[in-house]
Order: sequence, then C-alpha cells, then structure tokens
Amino acid sequence: MIKKGFLSLLIAFVLFAAFIFFPNSWIKAWISDEDVEQAKTSMSPLVFQGMYFQERMLQEPNTMPLYGSSELNRFDPFHPYNYARATNAPYTTFMVGRGGMQSITHFLNFAAQEKNLKDKKIVFIISPQWFTKKGMNELHFSPNYSMLHAYDLAYNKDIDEDLRNRGMKRLLEFDTVQRDEVLKTIYEYKLSGGKEKPFLGRLALIAGHVQKALLEKKDLYYSLFPREGSNLKSNDKLVTDQTFEQQIKNAENYGEKRVSNDLMIENKFYKRLVNANINKFKGMRKNDDYTTSPEYEDLQLVIDVLKDAGAKPLFVTIPVNGHWYDYTEYPEERRQKYYEKMNKILNDNGVPHVDFSGHDYDPYFIMDTIHIAWKGWVYLDQELDKYWAQK
Repeated sequence: MIKKGFLSLLIAFVLFAAFIFFPNSWIKAWISDEDVEQAKTSMSPLVFQGMYFQERMLQEPNTMPLYGSSELNRFDPFHPYNYARATNAPYTTFMVGRGGMQSITHFLNFAAQEKNLKDKKIVFIISPQWFTKKGMNELHFSPNYSMLHAYDLAYNKDIDEDLRNRGMKRLLEFDTVQRDEVLKTIYEYKLSGGKEKPFLGRLALIAGHVQKALLEKKDLYYSLFPREGSNLKSNDKLVTDQTFEQQIKNAENYGEKRVSNDLMIENKFYKRLVNANINKFKGMRKNDDYTTSPEYEDLQLVIDVLKDAGAKPLFVTIPVNGHWYDYTEYPEERRQKYYEKMNKILNDNGVPHVDFSGHDYDPYFIMDTIHIAWKGWVYLDQELDKYWAQK
C-alpha cells in the first residue's frame, strides 16, 4: 500500500516537473499558424490576458490590430476583419477586447507587449461610457485583469520607470491587486525605492519571478487549445468591388432590415428593453457627465505607453446613440462637452485620431445604444485604409 502511494506521488512529481521544466520553445513549436489565425476572432481571454498569441500576431508584418471593448465582437459583413479579408486589403487585423475592458487593462497589455509595438500601426477605439464618474470599477476590472501582465509590469525593463510607477500606483487602487499579497508587496517595494518592507520586498521579488514564470508557462499550455473563432456573419458581396458610397448604401439597407423603432436600436435588442420595461430607462442618465472621470488618467497611461513603445496608434472616438441618450435624458449639450474634451486631449497629445462624434444621430451607425456597427464600420474601414496607406 505504501509502495503504491509512493509511486503515485512519484508519478505526480514527475508530471509536475515535466510541466514546469518542459522548454517553452518546444511548446511554441506545437502552436500552429492556423491556431493563431483562429485566435484573431475568438475574443478569448487567451489573447487579451495572455502573451503568446498576441506576440505572434503583432510580429506579423501586415497586421493592424484593433483594441477596444465590446464593440469588437459586433461582427457583420462590414466589420473590419471581414472587410480586410473580403477586399484583399494590404493589411489584416485582429481584435483585442471585450465588454468591460477599458484603458487600464489595455495599458497593462501594451506594457507587456512593448517590444512588439515599435513602429506598429494599431487602432484604439475609445468608448464614451468608459468615462463615468467613478471610472473603471472592480466588477469590470476583475474578469478582464491579467495577472501575467501585472507581474510582467513589475519586472519590465523596456518601459519608462516613471510610467511603470504610475501604472503600479493606479493598479493598487483595485481590490483584485490588493488581494495578491506577493504582487502588492512587490509594487509597494518598488514604488518606495526599496524602503517599504525591504526584507519582505526582496523575498516577494524572488517569489514573483517564480509566479511570473509559471504564468508564462500556463499561457503557453493554454495556447495549445485555442477557442474557436467567432461567427463572422460575413457576406462578401456587400463589400467586395464596392465603392465607399455603395458600401454605405449596403450598410443602410442592412440596418434598415433590422431596425424599426424610433430609438434606432436593433429590433432584437429593443425587444429586450421593452420586455425589461423600457419606461424605467427614461431619464436614467439625466445626472450623468462623461467630462469628469478617473478614466482620463487611465487613457493618458495608454497614450504614454504607446509613445514609450514607439507604436503608431490611430485613436478612434465613437459616439453614442443620440436617440437613446435623448430618451435617457443625457442632454446633447453635455455630450458635446465630452466630445470636445476628448478631441482636445488627443490633439494636445499629438496623436492621430478620427472623430466620429458627428454621427450620434446617423441612422445605422450605432446598432444599439452604444456599439458601432453596420454603417459605422464602413466609415471606420475607410479610415483604416487611409491610415495603412500613410508612410
């Protein structure tokens, strides 16, 4: 009995040792180009919380990735991924983002990928609803937070030290980070210049190295089994060999078949609002104001880390559905102040940007209350073509 127990322990130890010490390069060799291509549309945490898949995608010379939040999985025939593929564009794209992702999670991701971002053209989509009074909350931060990226930040020698410190200080405001005693101790130790808990800090640095290595290994093993790509809902004839004007018309026809209410919301989603008693939403945003938010400082972190990396970002500001926001009594004048403030920030930082705020009453530009789609994608596709063509 004892021998059987010992044998089981020995086997478990050998398997664990194999898991830990198996060379990373061997694991990478098993991850195929097909796996990487599939991951481009999977919207999987493997992509935005991991390292390897995104690293492979960024190293492809003709990729121009899109970073944002839940709008990225609004696939239709005009979505940038479908557009680039159907029209044989000189670039391909992939998506990094999902619902609840905002500037601070993207900052962590960009910091982890700094070495792969130099001279890389990327697109960063900014959503107005990020800029609430309290900014990113724990409910949205926690499921989108990458422990791997957070540990990488502590040891990252590529990033500017002051920028790294600003990032660590901001991350310590979240309970998810506070609950990780090792990471918290490392951040506090580094922010204090080694004066805060010096003995524990040095021990935490050693433990953190081990934790980071384990997380990197886990990322590679998980990458062997990628999630299937999304349903792309493509219809190539709506974009292939079509002028911009024809694509706009096709997108309007596409949206017209799906919207038949005064709030210009896709019928499927509008029905859910009606079933949830749509009247309760009337006036719900009359006290909202997107001009004051901690999110602005988080956005500045994104701008600064992309500059530090030498990336070539195109920032895109999208509007809200003006009809819906009028219904919820968020006044147009107050929305305009947000749009103006955002444009000023991007202009002051000297970064290329596209302002779509003039489309908040444009039919079929937004598919529901906040998500760009259909005609909105057509306008964005045109801007991507222009940006890629720039030297």
